[in-house]
Amino acid sequence: MNKFFKKLTKQLWEAVEILAAVLAVAVLVSALFGPDVPFFGGIMGNIQEVIVSLGSAGLGVIIAVMILTNIWKR
Repeated sequence: MNKFFKKLTKQLWEAVEILAAVLAVAVLVSALFGPDVPFFGGIMGNIQEVIVSLGSAGLGVIIAVMILTNIWKR
């Protein structure tokens, strides 16, 4: 059972890394080419809504920057 959970955890972590990379590319494409880009266009608006909903004092911005820098370090 322990091997199963280790394998499952590893696969889930790899999926999270792939999704984080896709998110980073989406943010970059949306920032460079604007909101009219197919598939990536609305990502900046969605991220802004998440940051606003996380609260004041820039907590959302700090979390977003930490996630993006962690992705780029890999």
